[in-house]
Amino acid sequence: MTWSIDPVGSLLVTAVAAALLAGLWLVVRPPKQLPVGRRRTLGVLRLLAIGMVLLALLRPTLTYLRQEPVKAALLVLVDASRSMTVEDGLGGGSRWRTVGEMLAASEESLQKLTTTGDVVGYTFAEELTPLPLATGKFVLPSEPAGGASAIGAALDDLLSREGGRRVRGVLLLSDGAQRSVPPRDAPPQRAARRMAAEGIPLIACTIGQQSSRDRADLAIADLAVSEVAFVNTPLDITGRLEVEGFANRPLKVQALWENAKGEMLPVDAATITTGTQGKAYPLRLRHTPTEPGEWRLTLRAEPQEGESLSSNNELSTFVTIREGGLRVLYLVGAKRLGGGPDIEQRFIRNSLAASPDIVVTRVVLDYRQPERDLTEQFEPGRYDVVIVDDVDALALDRASWDKLAELVQRGAGVAMLGGYHSFGPGGFRGNPLADVLPIEIGAAERQNFNEPVRADRHLPAPVKLLVAEPFGAQHPIMQLAGARSAATWQALPALEGANRLDRAQLKPNAVVLAEADNAERSPLLVAGQPGSGRALAFAGDSTWRWTMQGFGEPHRRFWRQVVLWLAKKDDTSQLPAYVELSSRRLARGYPLEIAVGVNLPAGQSEADVVYQVELKRPDGASSDVPIRGGLARSSGVFRDTQLPGEYAVSVTAKSGAAVIGTARARFLVPNQDFELDRPSAEPAVMAQLAALTADADGQAIAPEELPDVLAKLADEPVELREEVTARITYWDKWPFFLLLVTLWCAEWFLRKKWGLV
Repeated sequence: MTWSIDPVGSLLVTAVAAALLAGLWLVVRPPKQLPVGRRRTLGVLRLLAIGMVLLALLRPTLTYLRQEPVKAALLVLVDASRSMTVEDGLGGGSRWRTVGEMLAASEESLQKLTTTGDVVGYTFAEELTPLPLATGKFVLPSEPAGGASAIGAALDDLLSREGGRRVRGVLLLSDGAQRSVPPRDAPPQRAARRMAAEGIPLIACTIGQQSSRDRADLAIADLAVSEVAFVNTPLDITGRLEVEGFANRPLKVQALWENAKGEMLPVDAATITTGTQGKAYPLRLRHTPTEPGEWRLTLRAEPQEGESLSSNNELSTFVTIREGGLRVLYLVGAKRLGGGPDIEQRFIRNSLAASPDIVVTRVVLDYRQPERDLTEQFEPGRYDVVIVDDVDALALDRASWDKLAELVQRGAGVAMLGGYHSFGPGGFRGNPLADVLPIEIGAAERQNFNEPVRADRHLPAPVKLLVAEPFGAQHPIMQLAGARSAATWQALPALEGANRLDRAQLKPNAVVLAEADNAERSPLLVAGQPGSGRALAFAGDSTWRWTMQGFGEPHRRFWRQVVLWLAKKDDTSQLPAYVELSSRRLARGYPLEIAVGVNLPAGQSEADVVYQVELKRPDGASSDVPIRGGLARSSGVFRDTQLPGEYAVSVTAKSGAAVIGTARARFLVPNQDFELDRPSAEPAVMAQLAALTADADGQAIAPEELPDVLAKLADEPVELREEVTARITYWDKWPFFLLLVTLWCAEWFLRKKWGLV
């Protein structure tokens, strides 16, 4: 318990006011002819009023801590998807009937729980829906009709909605099988771990039975492929084959690709040999597209005799193929001056290889065969980006360097990386490549072969890389983690050294993106735009340390963004009009977000832009999707996706009567019922989720145990208390003001009564 004051204005202001009031009290005194008793009465009244005014000016506050009771909430989450209609519940009834019976048997306990805390219910399928509770009885829908079971997303939504409550526990009533598609396919284990961290127990009640293994079925699941790829760039196709009932048998899976006639032709195949029990087998196939456009891709398992269901044997999506991928020519010296292999180039090439749209060709330059001719490699259109990694100027002949410089001037990108034979030490003063680099090569910087390394041209280890202000933080190359990019750069390990680039060497159009953490803030990454091309000078040569110390993803992203920027692929699409779909494959009934936009010429206003969006259904019927105009980018939602098959979205963007451009995209609604194709319950998943919250008393229970569990919770109410800070300030309450007014009025009344006014 503490006292504090907060004077109006300041303590000095209050002191001045006190002095003035005291002076007023001393100067304005009742007349001496007034009897002593009356003079004292008036003086006391005035003194009390002055004291109260001073108290209000000081604003004293009594602060103390107190304990307040807080009600805890039991959150009830009920699966309302179509799989709950399966009749494998208690007594042979449906799972939904079992839920209703068990909740009805628990009405008394639920009612008691509402008197000691809160009970909040929701149903879930694709989305979360409030579930009314009246006198201990949940008002369930007549039938579960949801087309998906997004357990993970439902738990996430539940914790977000009820995050302001003290949660006693979460009761999950479900068959435990998550059946959902992006973006509602969050793994339920993630939400369970969050609950464990917050001390919230999960009571997982599995409704339904796990299917027996005598069911024969093949199913393609989790088709994953890049939605955008490039011509002549290998496209990896991954998925999963789920097998039940076909033991010790070879099963064929094909990847089919659409051709210009709309025919689906096989482009790759794999054979899976099953074991003795049902299992999920990973699939990886590959196709190299040869034509740009939007093409349908299907992953299909060959049907087997005796299958109980064949509609889930294939899964399809659409892939947009763009004209040409990024082709990178990586030039590297055969041996570094310090001896040993060039680790850096291997790590960079591995990071670039992780991007399917980037194809890297490496050329090793052996200094025992100097002045090699690579003019053919530098022909326009052959490579988009050339990386020169620790290559001495003597490695290529003059004509090759001339050809490379000309290639950059005409629109290609070039990057020179640090090394003992890069920049000045590599003899590039007077070399044609120096004309396109963003730095000037100084005199007398040459590093001769078989001589000690020149310490004056290199920064000693460690070299911490810092983002240069103001341009580095906004540059696309430096965006490693969105809003967390600055923190990511700060966490990256230091380099083992770097070439010394002085600020006096920067060309007029050079932009410093990164610098060293030394007194001179030596430039480490410098960008320039010679002619129609782009160029980078990167003084470092040991970014491989990032990957070795756990920063593999920032390493991959950095080098990908370097190549994309050099190839001028960092800009948004320059198509006159475009359309983007939130998903190319939707479950039936799921909404689809459609984003449309235009890339207007400079000076043209977006205020007059109008979008006409037409959606064609699988049955041939068409409808318009209203999307607001007057914006360079806008969006809308299409919800009528109950019909399985292929849908097409066509967009026409206009400015007045003039057409800006058109665009088209397709998406699929598979002829599958995620809920009923494979309706088996998953008690193991429910047990795993409960086990993740075991430290908070989470548990997995059978349906018939639910009434007893709720009765136990009701008999053992948990009263949570929280410590709050309480403040008492009497000076700003109405009794204080009333007393002050009373003192003033009493003094005035007595003065009037005694003839003083």
